[in-house]
Amino acid sequence: NLSILEAFQDLKDKLNKPFFMEIIILGSWAIWISRNNKIFEHINPSFEGWKFIYLEELKLLRYRMKKKHHPNEESWKESML
Repeated sequence: NLSILEAFQDLKDKLNKPFFMEIIILGSWAIWISRNNKIFEHINPSFEGWKFIYLEELKLLRYRMKKKHHPNEESWKESML
């Protein structure tokens, strides 16, 4: 049984990206937006809906990211499609 810290470290090692925490936070944020859409907009959540929100949020993250990480972000994002 992994502790939460061990689980995060394992995920960090698997992602092997300098922006791994942003990946996790944006994934959680997309879940939160999907939940709010269900409650306030009566839009049923789906994986495709979550993925759309997540990828849109990743586009915005690029503005805050150092240019040297852009190729990493692009290749990682394309692997999600």
